[in-house]
Amino acid sequence: MNQRLSGLVFAAALALTAAGLLYLFSAESVPQLSEEFGFPGYASVFAITFSTVGWLVTVRQPRNPLGWLFAVVGLLAAIQVFAQGYGIHGIMGQPGSLPGARWAAWVYGWLWLPLNLIAGFFILLLFPDGRLPSPGWRPVAWFGVAATTVFTFLLAFGPGPVAGFPGVENPVATDLLPGHDSWQARVFYTSTATVMFASAALSLVLRFRRSSGATRQQLKWIAYAGAVFALLVVPTGATVDSDAPLAKLLQALLILAIAGIPVAAGVAILRYRLYDIDLLINRTVLYGGVAVVLAAVLGVAYLVLQQLVETITGQRSELVTVALVAVAAIAFGPVRRRAAPLIDRLLPARAVVSLLFTDIVESTSRLVELGDQRWRAVLDHYRAAVRAELSRHGGREVNTAGDAFFAVFDRPLAAVRCASAIHGAVHQLALESRTGLHLGEVELRGEQVSGLAVHAAARVMAEAEPGEILVSESLRAVVADELQLVDRGQHELKGLPGEWQLYSVPIAGGPAER
Repeated sequence: MNQRLSGLVFAAALALTAAGLLYLFSAESVPQLSEEFGFPGYASVFAITFSTVGWLVTVRQPRNPLGWLFAVVGLLAAIQVFAQGYGIHGIMGQPGSLPGARWAAWVYGWLWLPLNLIAGFFILLLFPDGRLPSPGWRPVAWFGVAATTVFTFLLAFGPGPVAGFPGVENPVATDLLPGHDSWQARVFYTSTATVMFASAALSLVLRFRRSSGATRQQLKWIAYAGAVFALLVVPTGATVDSDAPLAKLLQALLILAIAGIPVAAGVAILRYRLYDIDLLINRTVLYGGVAVVLAAVLGVAYLVLQQLVETITGQRSELVTVALVAVAAIAFGPVRRRAAPLIDRLLPARAVVSLLFTDIVESTSRLVELGDQRWRAVLDHYRAAVRAELSRHGGREVNTAGDAFFAVFDRPLAAVRCASAIHGAVHQLALESRTGLHLGEVELRGEQVSGLAVHAAARVMAEAEPGEILVSESLRAVVADELQLVDRGQHELKGLPGEWQLYSVPIAGGPAER
C-alpha cells in the first residue's frame, strides 16, 4: 500500500511539473519570465529531485518518515510549477483563456513558504533516520509546526498583490492581517525563520559530534551539499537584481546546489557509495585550492604585465590574457600533483573497500629448485596472470613485493571472483597460491591505502592453507546471497584483538573439498 501511494505521489509530481512547464513555455514571451530568478520554472528542478528521492526512500526504507517528507516537498514544488505556469498563461500569456488562473496565481503566491520551511527545517531536523536528536527537541519541532502554519496563513490571506504576480491582488485578502510586504511581516518572517534554520543546523552539529561510523558519513553528505550551497549564496545574493549573464549563471548554479541537497540526502539515507563523500571532499578541496591559488597568482601577473605593456606600448594587450590562460592550463596539472600529498595528509579520504592479498606458497623453495633465471621467468608469467585478472574484474593494484599482491575492489563479489580466477591462472603455472579477502574501512592517501583493515586482510591471507581462499565475516555478510562459503571456524589473527570468523571459498581440489 505504501509503495503504491508513493508511486502515485511521484507520478503526480512529474505530471504536474510537465504540465506547468508546457504552460510556461507557451507563455515564454511574457516579460515577467525573463526577469525571474535563475531561469523560468526553476522550481521544476526541486520537484524532480525531491520527488525522486522521496519515492526511492519510501520504497526502500518505508519506515523512515524522511521519505514522505521528501515526497511532500517534491509534490508541493510540482504544484508550484503548475500554478505558476497556469497562472501566467491564463493571466499574462493569453488573458482569460484558462478558468481559475487567478486562483492558481494565489496558490503560487504562498505555496513557496511551507515548501521552503519543510525542506530547510523539518528535513534537516529529522535527518538521517527520521527521528529527533532527542526527546528534548520536541518543543523545537512543535514551534516549527506552529510557525509554518502561521507564516502560511499570513501570506495566503494578507492584503496586497500576490507574490510573483505584481498586478494580481490577493482574492481572499483580509484587512485584519498585515500585508506580506509590510515591515512588521518581514521582521516576523525573518526573525522566526532564522531561529528555525539555526535550530535545524544546530541539531546536525550535535548529531555529528555524537555520531560515528556510517551515521557520521551520512551527515558528511548533507554537510557537503550545504557547504556548496553556502559558498554560492553570497556571490549570488550580490547579483540577484542583475540580468547580466554572469548573474544568471550564478543563480542557475545556486538552484542546482539546492537541488544537490536532496540528492546528497538520498545517497546518505540509502547508503549508496556512502564513504565516497570523503574522497569527494578531498578532491573538492584539492581542485578548488589549486584553482584559487592559480587565480590569485595569475591575477597579480595580469595586473603587472598589463601595466608593463601599457607603459611600453601605450595601450593594453589581449595577448596577455591569452598567454596567462594558456599558462594556467599548463600549470594546473603540475600544481595539483604537488598539492595532492598535502591535501591527502590534511583530509585523507576514507572508503569501504574489499581488500585482496595473495602470494605464492613456498616461493623460496621453488626459487631454490628452479634457480634465479628460470624463477624470474615464472615470476613474470605469474605477475602478468594476476594483473590480467585484476584488470578483468575491476581490481586496483596497490602494492607488489616479490610474489605478493595487494589490491582493492569497489565490489565485494568481484573481489571473490577475481581471487578464484587468480587461483586458476596460478594453478596453470604449476604454482600454488593462498589468498585472503576482507571488507573494511581504509584511508586513501593518493594511490596508497592504509588502515587497520589492510592489516586484517593480510592476516586473513596468512591463515589460508596452500590453494585456499579465505574470506572474513564482514565480506561474507555481503556476498552470502550470491556464494556458498565453507565455515572455517574462528581464528586469532596476529596483532588483532578477539577471534575472527573465517570462511573458505569452495574451489575444485582446494582444501575445503579435501
